Amino acid sequence: MPYVYRCRQCRATSTPGTRHQAEDARQEHRDNEHGGLAPDGERIERVPGSTRHPDGRYVNTGAVLVLLMLLLVAECTARITSVAGR
Repeated sequence: MPYVYRCRQCRATSTPGTRHQAEDARQEHRDNEHGGLAPDGERIERVPGSTRHPDGRYVNTGAVLVLLMLLLVAECTARITSVAGR
């Protein structure tokens, strides 16, 4: 999942990378631009539109299988009750 470092005072943003890379960019920016001090409003944030896991944007296969099984049980129950009611 990509992260960026943003400094609101400088209006600077690092290139997207890992959380560790964003933290490294933050420290480098602090050292070079702010004398090692932490500027107000700086933050590390996840890139908008990114997901926690690359497959996280897709439907969970296990949930689909459970839904299909519930539908199968409901259909079988409906068939059995309709035959028993004759």
